[in-house]
Amino acid sequence: MIASIVIGGALAVIYRDDIFQTIQDPRQPFQTYDPPEAPDYAQTDSWLSLPDLTIDPFTLNEKGDVFVIVPSVYRGGEHYVLPSDDLRRKSKLERIVRPNYVTPYGDAGRLFAPFYRQASLYSYMTTREDARLAQDFAYQDVKRAFGDFLKHSPPERPIVLVGHNQGAAHLIRLLHDFFAVDSALTDRLAVAYVIDYPVPLDLFDQALAPLMPCESADDTNCVAAFGTFMPGEDSIAERFTERLLVHNGTSFESVNERALLCINPLTWTRSQDYAPERLHLGGVAAEGLEPDIRPAARPNQVGAQCQDGILLVDRPRSRSLRRPIQIGAKFRTLPSNLFYEDLRQNAVIRVEALIESGTLPKRAGRLDDFDVIEIDESPVVPATDRPPTSQIPER
Repeated sequence: MIASIVIGGALAVIYRDDIFQTIQDPRQPFQTYDPPEAPDYAQTDSWLSLPDLTIDPFTLNEKGDVFVIVPSVYRGGEHYVLPSDDLRRKSKLERIVRPNYVTPYGDAGRLFAPFYRQASLYSYMTTREDARLAQDFAYQDVKRAFGDFLKHSPPERPIVLVGHNQGAAHLIRLLHDFFAVDSALTDRLAVAYVIDYPVPLDLFDQALAPLMPCESADDTNCVAAFGTFMPGEDSIAERFTERLLVHNGTSFESVNERALLCINPLTWTRSQDYAPERLHLGGVAAEGLEPDIRPAARPNQVGAQCQDGILLVDRPRSRSLRRPIQIGAKFRTLPSNLFYEDLRQNAVIRVEALIESGTLPKRAGRLDDFDVIEIDESPVVPATDRPPTSQIPER
């Protein structure tokens, strides 16, 4: 009996990820699936983060507007996508995702982060057609939310785009659908951070041709991407470089060992040299903080090196910054942001660089910014009452 329990436990550990994946399968075709109600982005409760839109941004300090697409929190099971009324996951987004993955960018500008019917983790664990349909469904929410964001973001303000995990996959599509076809938007792009999702370099020769990879810490109009892996995460890295699906502007296609963009966030370059931990500005593992509270970052936790398109990092000194040991852990979003402070400071640098470049349009000043000149009243005399020209005295 004891031997059976031990063997059963050992098998559960060995096949825990397969078990996790099986449990999350909705077990019905997506075509027959009844999706949850769509969020209404005209309503504030459809946003995880939304600035006060009654305040004219022209009256604020010169900063940018930041659009953050949050990572996955819904594993799957009954649904292909996260139900809009799932209060438990909504609470997780507010308690864990917002302080770790949205707050870092607040110093760069006004924060916009929509709730969306994100595809389940299961949809990123299989290449079935149902999974592609679920991913596309989730993107349509993101696309609508971004359209609403643009209505409130005037052309004088830089744009920072951020996508973590599943959010990064949707961000790649936003770059295709909006920035690659609109040079005015590309000119406003301070940076697009595509984090923990693969960006094949050949996209910059195709669908993302008008954009370019970032080459330095203050580059603008560019894309910074990296996928982070710690020691012992070889199987996760293999999935990242071989099996995930990336949208090419027309359809989904497998990464399949294509060359990937890797920007080292300790140096903000594409160099493959090892960057020591003294360059690490700080990671954060925050939970339950109010939106206006900045958590204390833990610096000098990891060194990092881009190698074969992925970012290899040392095991963090702080256990809170490591991947938790739990079933399906390699698929779950980490409850921490290893490069929180590095991203926070860099976003500010790029926004300031774009503003200082002078390439953004300038809005005319408000009327109350101009001096008012009073003019004495001068009556208008009808032409019939005017004296003959000969009678007008010379000056």
